[in-house]
Amino acid sequence: MPSTTVEMLNDLINMCEDARNFYANASYQATSQRWREVFRKIASTRESIIINLKSHLNSMVGELAEDGSPADPSSNIFKLRNTDINNGDLALVENLEKAENETLRKFRQAIESEPPAATVNIIERQMQILNETHSHMKFLRQSLGKAA
Repeated sequence: MPSTTVEMLNDLINMCEDARNFYANASYQATSQRWREVFRKIASTRESIIINLKSHLNSMVGELAEDGSPADPSSNIFKLRNTDINNGDLALVENLEKAENETLRKFRQAIESEPPAATVNIIERQMQILNETHSHMKFLRQSLGKAA
């Protein structure tokens, strides 16, 4: 398997780990029960994606590349949002929707890099899950925007 595929998968895994960590931390820090539940669910979803991507990578190379490339700077999109957790629902959701957009863009770029067919299939399946999260954030933004 070309090392670029390993690096690409490691980058996607790193980005999803950053998102999972953000949402897990946010579920503890949020003052609203509503947000705690939303964040907990999304953290769990990201954990599933991480497991699926790592499993695929392990099946391709025998073991996860420990010297994988460092996280792409764009994987910091969720780390930068920690201060937003309790700074207003609409602003938070707008920022998270942007972060989810960036995540989907990175997954689309991964497919465009023309990895092996099995890798494309796993990425596409994970994108379906990410699209649900993005749609949920979009719905929340629209709902909050109408309430404002």
